[in-house]
Amino acid sequence: MVRRQKIIRQKTIIRRVLVEKKLLLIGSDKLPAYTTEEKRPKIALVQTGCWGDNVNSTLMLQPIVDHYKNCIIDVHTSTHYASAFYNNPLINKTVKYMATEKNTALHLTLTIPDQIKNVGYDHILTPHPMFNPGCWSSNEHPELKENLIYAWVHALEKIGIECPMPPQSILKLTNEEINRVSNFCKKIKRFKESRNILMECHGESGQTFWDHNWTVEVGIYLLQDKNTNLFISRRHTSSDIDRLQQEAPGRVYFVGDLSIRECAELFNRCQIFFSVSSGLSNACNTNWCKNDIKWIETVNSHVVTSAPIRKEGKVFWFENNLTKFKTMLSENGI
Repeated sequence: MVRRQKIIRQKTIIRRVLVEKKLLLIGSDKLPAYTTEEKRPKIALVQTGCWGDNVNSTLMLQPIVDHYKNCIIDVHTSTHYASAFYNNPLINKTVKYMATEKNTALHLTLTIPDQIKNVGYDHILTPHPMFNPGCWSSNEHPELKENLIYAWVHALEKIGIECPMPPQSILKLTNEEINRVSNFCKKIKRFKESRNILMECHGESGQTFWDHNWTVEVGIYLLQDKNTNLFISRRHTSSDIDRLQQEAPGRVYFVGDLSIRECAELFNRCQIFFSVSSGLSNACNTNWCKNDIKWIETVNSHVVTSAPIRKEGKVFWFENNLTKFKTMLSENGI
């Protein structure tokens, strides 16, 4: 675990509101301030959203630690998406800025760097792909296709840090989170004897054409197997989930009461995963999750797939055609 930093002095920020691009509320968090007495390299990673982008950014952490050997990594993020960094052993301090929705969270990426420029960091990294559209490729590996995940690789290369390929993002759950998933699974009849499928069916950034109709049509197809449980992950329940629960009573579950982190643990207990390359997909691409699972990813472009981190065992689907999609499932034994 990264050593706790030696903070010479601290500034306490108490419920300050963003006015004319001034510092947002950080609640009771403390903004570190380092002096030259702290000799270890000090890196600030500004990554404020969305959740999947935040967890993808953790692919930068191990290369930074490997490069500097003994360093301080602080993450500056939004309260809305901060859980992607919880319990990460390579992060020294997570500083959270108040944001209650996506756009506010993303805007913080533009305002935080100016607020922390005098904190004493050696590097302030702002690698979010949205704000670095020309940096979606690796300079060290030009043979790799453009993909937004390489924005974080590119940011490392800019400061002279090599990122091993494929990159690896990091997630670490707590025992409490693991136990919550275990208790959830215990309530499912014959869970261990069933074919368990986890389905992500909502993308926040327009990366997929998957919609309610796809959820229903694919769900009905999968549930023809009477030994199948279908776990659907999205923020709120909806009519497509209700429809499937009517079609297959007792075998379709809305898992919105589990966090994305906890759904990553549920992933480890399933045999098939349907991805739309959103937050849950990014969580399941981390080192926390197994890789011996059938993974079907439905997106509208190669640049938004999860392939840079892992492509083995995955099927990437780009065509908005349900009939062909179900044929592909059948051909893959699903």
